[in-house]
Amino acid sequence: MSEGDQLPEARAATVSPPPAAPPHARHFQIIMGVLIALAIAAVTGAIAVATSGGGASSAETGSWAAFRPSSDGIETGAKEIAAYVGPQYRLPTGQQIVNVEGGPLQIQGLPMRIAVRHSPADGGKIDLLDGKGVLYSLCGLGPKCSINIGKPSQSRLRLLEREALELALYSFHDLKDVDNVVVFMPPAPKGSNPPVALHFGRGDVAGQLARPLRATLPVPVPTPDTVDRSPDTPFVKALTVGNLFQFSFSQSNQASSVFLVLEPVATTS
Repeated sequence: MSEGDQLPEARAATVSPPPAAPPHARHFQIIMGVLIALAIAAVTGAIAVATSGGGASSAETGSWAAFRPSSDGIETGAKEIAAYVGPQYRLPTGQQIVNVEGGPLQIQGLPMRIAVRHSPADGGKIDLLDGKGVLYSLCGLGPKCSINIGKPSQSRLRLLEREALELALYSFHDLKDVDNVVVFMPPAPKGSNPPVALHFGRGDVAGQLARPLRATLPVPVPTPDTVDRSPDTPFVKALTVGNLFQFSFSQSNQASSVFLVLEPVATTS
């Protein structure tokens, strides 16, 4: 085979190698290689931060959330979760919307057992739910815990539903052996509507517990003015619309406990 018929790789092999670079040139090439590697690492890190949700702190890297209560017990842990989540939800003016209290599922020191009364269309059955529960109460500091600042709206209600979901996610993830989370919602101002609550079972949010919190509820937390444009709002609605209940209390035959009676609310909001 003539030289003209040789493949490029073969012809390249017959060419004499260039003379070795002087020592100072090799030293310069090593330094440039290190600098280029560091630059690539910095760009990669910046891209990772930009695509991770836009608000996760360095403490959140590799963990479910940046915050974690110091105790996994319901008594202390739920209080810490309430104290952390509550101030995140504010009006456009900067005022916190509701005060949040958290603790065991009990009232006046008596444990509550959840009784779900289904509608006749769903069979009319009463289901008693077993397992440990956490209770949160959202109080707007107005009459009967209604919200006495800002303007009532469906957007504000959607934001409170998001807050209830966040309380539930923290509780299932960080508190020990929690099976149920109930969130008492603030009543409508000057309204005669029965009180409502959101109830979540662990199975309702199993998928969200398997991925970082901010993948479900990104930051910054919206306000009533921006919640309808928040990308997570349709998802929050899908998780909460079927978990809204009217609630009442019934004394158990056993004087040492109370039934929390939940009746599904038909809603199109």
